[in-house]
Amino acid sequence: MPPINFSPSSFSINTSDLNQQRIAILGAGGLGACAALELSQRGYKVDLFEEHSEPIKKASYANEGKVHVGFIYAMDRSFHTAHQMLVGAVHFMEYLQRWVDVKPEEMISTPFYYLVQKGSLLNSQELNSHYQRCCQVYKELSGGGKKKYLGLFDSLEARLLHKSRIDGIANPEFTEDIFETTEYSVEPRYIAEKLTQAISSDPNINLFLDSKVEAVAKVGDRLKVIFRNAGIQIEEEYTDVVNSTWNGLLEIDRTMGIEPLGTWSHRYKFGNKLLIPLKEADLPSCTMVLGPFGDIVNFRERGAFMSWYPVGRTGWSEDYRPPEWDSMYSPEERMDVFQRSFEELKKRIPAAGNLKFPLEAVDPVGGDILALGNTEVDQSKSRFHERFEVGIRSFGNYHSVDTGKYTLIPYLAVKVADRLEGID
Repeated sequence: MPPINFSPSSFSINTSDLNQQRIAILGAGGLGACAALELSQRGYKVDLFEEHSEPIKKASYANEGKVHVGFIYAMDRSFHTAHQMLVGAVHFMEYLQRWVDVKPEEMISTPFYYLVQKGSLLNSQELNSHYQRCCQVYKELSGGGKKKYLGLFDSLEARLLHKSRIDGIANPEFTEDIFETTEYSVEPRYIAEKLTQAISSDPNINLFLDSKVEAVAKVGDRLKVIFRNAGIQIEEEYTDVVNSTWNGLLEIDRTMGIEPLGTWSHRYKFGNKLLIPLKEADLPSCTMVLGPFGDIVNFRERGAFMSWYPVGRTGWSEDYRPPEWDSMYSPEERMDVFQRSFEELKKRIPAAGNLKFPLEAVDPVGGDILALGNTEVDQSKSRFHERFEVGIRSFGNYHSVDTGKYTLIPYLAVKVADRLEGID
């Protein structure tokens, strides 16, 4: 997928077409919100449907916010997934700033260390080869630094540290090697707040909350969206429909006769947020590779994110729509997931054990992950190691969008608007 190059002046919009086109976007998560804002900027009016009481409070809220540069997808030897992430990363901040006033320096994490765990699916030499290829491809995609990573950094780097450095960052009992990188996360809650304000105040966006879409049906050359609000079934017709839900993506697609590209699964994963201010020296941002491990992210004044996959991945479903996992866990059960995850993380990242905080500062939230494949990530042939069969699938004027990863949201939002205008 090549990068997009455009400026606002490159759009040629027929005003009469805008008046005739009625657009529905299903799902007011990160992608739905960004696509609605992009279409609004191009002069369109959009109905944006969300089944919950607030927008952007699920997967685009409860994640680590990593703007992936392909490092984590070293098991995809085709390099397709890494390339996809790099395209998203190159455009992430540039496109996001089209819709909201965000300052990257106010929301980025500390840079990531990649901790090669004992038992990793790939060794350090194999990982280093992949990481250096990512750095080179980033240089090419960014035009030699003309597009800055997150609007701040000219280049991408990954450097294998001497083994004597391990003890100062991680527990050598679990860690074989460490790479120091210039990959970062952005605080997703900060971005969610900005996007929520933007869609709520945009006169071209009509936000339908507590509105669960049950089906989409063809009516001649138009599409009928069937949704339920306050127990009442309502039907509205549109010229174009974008399905950007995630937990409802496959179920709604199926009402249009559209099946997934292969086997799939939904996973419910906890992304625990620690709401205390931190200094950079308090905690290293770390991703443990390669297998079913976890992450710690230091967002400085905005707190920390913590996830340990073997404990935090609490739900699994191969249905078209997963259970309502959010309502299935009591506050006590959620805190138990955090505490057991935190104990495992402390074993591997000693600095985590030095943190002092009240339990009231912990927000143990979870989110659904939809992905092709139904074999766990600890298997070398798991399809979870690939995430390039994502993006937009169009069937006439119905468009189904699998975001894939947070990194791709701004890029895919622009692609959605392009697709509706027939640009690509």
